[in-house]
Amino acid sequence: MQGERPFDAHEIYLSDQARETAGRRTISPVVTLRGMLEGGRAFKDERSAARVEAFSTAASELTRRGLDTTALVRHGMFQQVLGALIANLTAARLAPHWHVEPFAGFENFDHEAWAKVLHLPAKIPVIDAGSPRAASKAFANLIIPTIPRIMSWISVASLQDMVCLTPPGSIRGLPQEDLSQFLALQVPYRWMVDYFSHTFLHEWETESLHLTHRWMKGLEVPPCSPELMEDRKIDPELLAFEIADRVTADEGRKSPVSTSTSMTVRPLTALSTPPEETTALVMVSLAMEMTRHAKHLLSEGRLREAAAVFEFGVQGAPESADLHNNWGFCLIPLEPSKALNLLIRAEELGFYNEALTIYNQMCCLFSLGRHKAALSLAAGKWEQIRSAPSLHATIWKLEGSGWVLKETENLGQDLVELAISVATSNGWHGELEIWSVRRRDLSAS
Repeated sequence: MQGERPFDAHEIYLSDQARETAGRRTISPVVTLRGMLEGGRAFKDERSAARVEAFSTAASELTRRGLDTTALVRHGMFQQVLGALIANLTAARLAPHWHVEPFAGFENFDHEAWAKVLHLPAKIPVIDAGSPRAASKAFANLIIPTIPRIMSWISVASLQDMVCLTPPGSIRGLPQEDLSQFLALQVPYRWMVDYFSHTFLHEWETESLHLTHRWMKGLEVPPCSPELMEDRKIDPELLAFEIADRVTADEGRKSPVSTSTSMTVRPLTALSTPPEETTALVMVSLAMEMTRHAKHLLSEGRLREAAAVFEFGVQGAPESADLHNNWGFCLIPLEPSKALNLLIRAEELGFYNEALTIYNQMCCLFSLGRHKAALSLAAGKWEQIRSAPSLHATIWKLEGSGWVLKETENLGQDLVELAISVATSNGWHGELEIWSVRRRDLSAS
């Protein structure tokens, strides 16, 4: 499962604050806001006071510099707020009833109040060991209609309420025209979020790249004062290269729903589209937020709950390669046969990272005892694996007789190590020699 390296936004803010003299006075606070919203636990933990203080400090700094921080979060980061709320509801309400503490880590999230204001029934389905698909589909049918109401709440909520996911007493639904206008404001504010908080251009939305290019050519009005824009220098050659690379990658995809490394998504422009299309747009746009929350659950060993988050997503976006891939990833140690089918489906839908696909499928085949097939799969795709660019990803790594969740920067090396483990465990000396040579080749390159 691909994701960003976990970080502590409070610590990042403090370290960046020391670099304000280097001209990062706008960049650091925006990084803090985005990072904390992506944390997802409604700020209610043992460090909540310090975290909220850091968030408030960052917000005050942006306000002092002339930015409307509430609007920046409301429009530029509404997907993070929406994703955090849905993920909290999903993780708790889809918790397996056999789990000892199904609400562990979410005790301070006010499920009852949110269920009431979103018009959810008092009893919400949980994952049943015998019929997880039916329970997840039932839950999706309940949650998806609430998305416009949640967005209506975001459009008027205070900064503190959005940060802490504080349920309102009631929600007044927005007329379609107002909701469309709210979503349209995502473009300039999302541009600011990308510009000031994402280090690498490949992490930006495509529209943000285009707007920056036009601004640098004098063809676009900046989303904030030119003085603030000067806090960051953009290399025009790198910008042009990323735009060209993005276009090339888009043309080569097998499916329009698959995404680039930075999770490029189509902007939500209105909810007047057919319900199925609206739902798919929302689910695809929330894929990265779902991933961040699922990784918390995986790190706690709550694999079925993490899988349920993505199964919920697939119900709304059945053509999403990323959601299928991440759903399958969560199930590798539990149900390798089902995981393999989901990973194959993700590949058919155009999941973009072939090396990651091969590695995950190898894990499934190994768990199923299909060791020859695992090595054949890797051998047949060796050239693609060897030439694959470095990528930060979360993987399952074989340790002893079980799988352990690990972060990696060198997927090719991990794949080779898995192949060597397979060959060694079976006493296949010829295969062992072949993969040992490949390991040396990778180390030398």
